[in-house]
Amino acid sequence: MPNLEKELWDKVKKYMRYLKWIPSLRMVGVCNNLAFGDIDGQSDIDLFVIAKKGRLFTVRLFVTVILYFLGVRRHGNKIAGRFCLSFFVDDSALDLKLIAIENDIYLSYWIKTMKPVVDDGVSEEFLTANDWIKGYFEDGIKLEVDKSRLIYKKKYLGKIIFFPFLSYFPWILERRFRKTQLRFIRASSNKLKDKSGIVVNDHMLKFHNLDRRKEYSEAWTKKYDRDAKITDQKFRHLF
Repeated sequence: MPNLEKELWDKVKKYMRYLKWIPSLRMVGVCNNLAFGDIDGQSDIDLFVIAKKGRLFTVRLFVTVILYFLGVRRHGNKIAGRFCLSFFVDDSALDLKLIAIENDIYLSYWIKTMKPVVDDGVSEEFLTANDWIKGYFEDGIKLEVDKSRLIYKKKYLGKIIFFPFLSYFPWILERRFRKTQLRFIRASSNKLKDKSGIVVNDHMLKFHNLDRRKEYSEAWTKKYDRDAKITDQKFRHLF
């Protein structure tokens, strides 16, 4: 669906410019299906956000509020073409091996195909921290940040605009935002039968109500071989 894919990337370009000013936001990356090039009419736009250490909940609040008031945040039954805010980390938790499952085919491909659209350079640190995924791909593969979709480098004028938040207030606000958000997050997660895709701590917020990584791993072993190397063709034709 080339026209639909273009439409979604145009939406990314249109709305990500509003996030580049957020203080302590270091990167926004597009991941999952749109990054894979595997979408349909019901696809949303998954975002992976990296914040400065100690500002995770503040950054999450700003991102959520901005996209909500722009009318493009995914929520309830409003899914198609909207931004899904399900994965936030701070820059002290860049190594995702800590959450990897055994033979994590999906996470490895997810990391390799993630495309930064707002970035202050931390995307390079992120990929370096996750160079363990090389073992899932053919020998000699180069792990490089895909900058083909990079729209905005982080603008530091935001430090001037949000100066009060970056001087005295951030510690107070972060504590309050953390307390409020954790109350809602825990209330929502407690309703889930399967919590395997949920990670909630001071450095990572991951909300995948349906975590298909085990399904991908088992399907990979069955169709190919447990130790088969990942290629685009194999991954996209797994099911």
